[in-house]
Amino acid sequence: MDGVVGREQELSSVDAVLFAMGRGEFRALVLHGQAGIGKTRLLSELAHRASALGALVCWGSATEFERHVPFAVYRDAFAGVANVPGPDPATLLALDGEAGDPLPDVDRPRLFQQVRGLLKGLAAARPTVLVLDDLHWADRSAVELTGYLLRRPPAGGLLIAVAYRPAPAPAGVADAAFHLGPAASVIGLGPLTTADVDALLPGEPERRRRLLYLGSGGNPLYLRALAGAGDETLAQLAGTGDGQAAPERALLDVFCAELDRLDQELQHVARSAAVAGDPAALDLVAWIAERPEPQVASAVDDLDRLGVLTTTADSGLRFQHPLVRTAAYWRAGGGWRSRAHARAAEFLRIRHGPLQVVAHHTERSAHPGDAPAASILAEAGTACLHTAPTTAARLLRAALRIMPETPELAGRRVDLQLALARAVGVTGQLAESRALLQEVIQIDGRRRVEAVTFASVVCRLLGQFDEAKALLAGELARCRDDGRAAAHALVELAAVELARNEPVSAQRYGRRALLVTAATGDLALEAAACALLALGHLQLGRVGDAERCVDRGAWLVDGCGDAVVLPYLELVAPLAWVECHLQRYDAARRHLDRGMALAYRHGRSHGLPYLLITAAALHIRCGQPAAAVSVAAEAGELSRLIHGVETAAMATAVTLKPVLWRDGPRAAVKLAREIARGRRPRSGWWSGIVKLDLATVYLAAEDPTRCLAELSEPDPDHGPWRAEAAAYRSALCAVANAELERPGPARELADRALDQARTIGLSHQVAAARDARARVLARAGLVDEAAGEAVAAAAGYADAGAPAEEGRARHLAAELHAQAGQSDRARSELGQAKNLFAACDADWLNAALARTERQLAAMGPRRPGPARRQPSTVSGIDLLTGREREVVQLAAAGMTNREIAARLYLSQKTVEAHISRSFAKLGVQSRVALARRVFGAEADEAV
Repeated sequence: MDGVVGREQELSSVDAVLFAMGRGEFRALVLHGQAGIGKTRLLSELAHRASALGALVCWGSATEFERHVPFAVYRDAFAGVANVPGPDPATLLALDGEAGDPLPDVDRPRLFQQVRGLLKGLAAARPTVLVLDDLHWADRSAVELTGYLLRRPPAGGLLIAVAYRPAPAPAGVADAAFHLGPAASVIGLGPLTTADVDALLPGEPERRRRLLYLGSGGNPLYLRALAGAGDETLAQLAGTGDGQAAPERALLDVFCAELDRLDQELQHVARSAAVAGDPAALDLVAWIAERPEPQVASAVDDLDRLGVLTTTADSGLRFQHPLVRTAAYWRAGGGWRSRAHARAAEFLRIRHGPLQVVAHHTERSAHPGDAPAASILAEAGTACLHTAPTTAARLLRAALRIMPETPELAGRRVDLQLALARAVGVTGQLAESRALLQEVIQIDGRRRVEAVTFASVVCRLLGQFDEAKALLAGELARCRDDGRAAAHALVELAAVELARNEPVSAQRYGRRALLVTAATGDLALEAAACALLALGHLQLGRVGDAERCVDRGAWLVDGCGDAVVLPYLELVAPLAWVECHLQRYDAARRHLDRGMALAYRHGRSHGLPYLLITAAALHIRCGQPAAAVSVAAEAGELSRLIHGVETAAMATAVTLKPVLWRDGPRAAVKLAREIARGRRPRSGWWSGIVKLDLATVYLAAEDPTRCLAELSEPDPDHGPWRAEAAAYRSALCAVANAELERPGPARELADRALDQARTIGLSHQVAAARDARARVLARAGLVDEAAGEAVAAAAGYADAGAPAEEGRARHLAAELHAQAGQSDRARSELGQAKNLFAACDADWLNAALARTERQLAAMGPRRPGPARRQPSTVSGIDLLTGREREVVQLAAAGMTNREIAARLYLSQKTVEAHISRSFAKLGVQSRVALARRVFGAEADEAV
């Protein structure tokens, strides 16, 4: 019987994804369906066709009884890749996890990036297919890696094909495939039809074919399993003849009955192979079976002929189907299985087999009080703490459960509790993590300090800043006599207070930390305190103080070795953030690069999102929206891995401005709505940053009312509008009021923004205030004065090294010069803006500029002719957008705003905004003047 029968449509999808892969594109193929429905058979056909096209096929299968061995499916997939040029040996080593390898510093983010880089390298050399079969049995970290690869697919001709049972489906994989859009093909395999069964079994009588179809439900595996059953058995399985497949338990019974018919020696070897794994090595099966290897090899040959086992290309042993292995495994008694796993662990331990596989067998054979077994489980759990924390948590729990309760092991037990708290904390099991940490916190010494620090980190990742403060304040009260512990608590408290938008309190803690570190000589802690003090000064608008603190902090960080900086790696993010806002871009970039390299190299995953978010902010300031979105997406992925809901919200929010510049207001508003539906950061400081960016998006989307709603004044003592953000807020409020035809408040707010910006003295803020004044003055019809402010804003943005915003200011200046009839100056500003936007890769900004460029071209000198009058001045009508022109024509014809809104299916506020902007562009202040300008311009065009 051929399992591909009846899958013509599915095979067509296979050919389509292989064709795209061959053209150098990324594709994903997701198969789901019940056991035996033909997923593996279809993947085999895919692999066969891919190989025929010259593609490299990496095939990995997850297995039922090794589902907790971390990355086993990837280890299986890359088993033959070591001999292929290109792969990073460190990646394969980390996945393999050989006993004794010092790999605990390789964490999930680094490993995931390494696997992504490995696949990218393979695909660059030749088209590559990664097949992951039976993914429903993969460990959680392997599933997370698969989701990561689908959400962040490597470039090149690569196909990732996964198959799983839908109940339960591997968490996140289907969702990741959905977001790939057309690059992913999702196929739900259903049962074969009666016609398919007839084609598969042409020699069977019609009645028997009917019984086989009803008993199997059209499932190919069940058809094969029932092919030898009698009519009575088939009739019993067919039941009422409703076409439903026989329950899996019934099929297991069929397989068990087939195994029971084998002689005792073959049954024994089959059970030994089921314990050994899938695939299994012949020598391991012989050891478990306690038989000579030649005798086992002969039995394997018999089992192969009987359709139970098959030999792979690399001499491994596989069962014909996972359900056959399940039947063999459970057919052995529990006591025998335990002893068999112990023999397997002993064999692998003697031969230095993979540590995680040794632990897999040890966990299934160890008993309470078994100190050597507890040591193996603890070693394996600690080794995968950063790469596979779910597996680490299970192994560490098992180690603690069987570890003897002896005084000499008390310290080791506390270490394992702390490691377990870390494992369950980063996997989102926060209640258990807190309970474990509370136990450790009661113990004096180094472990308590580590427990408090990690508890604070978990609280900050979750946005629980009040809880973090209470925890740290308690530690500070407890460790007054311990200088280093007190300094650490003070630095953590300063960081928490900054997040809570309490810069004054943060500076108090920061200054105390400096006093303590001066006595202890801890340079890295002093650098951290300096960086946090600098950020507090920046929030309060004290630029000179911020510069002095940054100078000291940067000098300390640059002078400290990696080993000194590593425990306080998060200090790099606030240091680089302040450097970015002080326009020290090279220093910020250098510190971020070093911090991220250290974080990836040493498994500091909880610090990476902060570094990446700061890097995204640096890309935004430097006019690199595509890079900002990419880096922020990476921060979001890493936050997902460590369950950092706060950093995930920050990573989403930081993309608002680059998405606006690149994709336009519609895409940015969609993102803004997602943020408004509960994805806002809880940090008071970041709340203010997000409000400014949301207001910017709504203003670009011609919704000044929503813009002002975001900027509404909060509690002045605890709100986000510190000196750092006040000028930006006033500037946005000024423009929004101008668009709502409130010239008085708009002018007042614009003047206030400039005063606030000048007080602080940063070029970017002054430029933002001048940009706002230009737009307010333009709305008031003061075109020449507005043009001067726009040019000054562009110069300020240039001084601040902000090319995207400089380009926007020059674009505005060009429009204003054109309105004033200064075409040459307008074209000069447009040319400079065009050059700036070309380097920024900002599609929406480029598109808007192109429209203005076309409008200016249309206003160029026309060749005189006998039937054409030359206007002595530029009317400005061509500067209007298509929608603005529709609105003003109806307004000039005498229609009210309500009538125009009904005619064009717009809101009245939108109509009002279009008319207000049109008044400014045309330099008119009444509808009568508007009518003259519109109909006069049209009359000129008609002549």
